Amino acid sequence: MDNHLKQDAQIEEALQSYPLAEMPRSLTFDVLARIQKDTRPQLVTWNDLVLSLVLALSISAVFFAIQSLPPIMLAKLRIQGILLYQDFLVNARWLVPSLLFGGAAVLSALTIPSLVRMTFNHRQ
Repeated sequence: MDNHLKQDAQIEEALQSYPLAEMPRSLTFDVLARIQKDTRPQLVTWNDLVLSLVLALSISAVFFAIQSLPPIMLAKLRIQGILLYQDFLVNARWLVPSLLFGGAAVLSALTIPSLVRMTFNHRQ
C-alpha cells in the first residue's frame, strides 16, 4: 500500500514538473480526414413497406369479413364472447397469481446471472 502512494506521488511530481508539449497543428486535420462521413440511413426500408402492407390487408380483411356476417351470427358471437368473459372471471382465480409469479421468475432468471457476474468481477 505504501509503495502505491510513493508511485502516485512520483507520477504527480512528474506531471507537474514537465512542461506541456504543444499539439501539432495538423493533428486536427488528420483526425478529421480519417472520419468517414456516413450516409444517412434509410428511414423506411422495403421490409417496413411489406410488413405494413400485410398488416393493412389483414386488418381490412377482418373488417370486411365481420361486415359481411349475418346479424344473427354477430349476436351469437357476442353471446359467446360474454360467456367466455364470465368463464374467465369465475374460473381464472389462479391465473393472476400464476402470471405474477411467472413474470417474477422470468425477471429473476434474466437479472440474477448478470448480478452474480458483476459481483465476482468486482472482487477481482
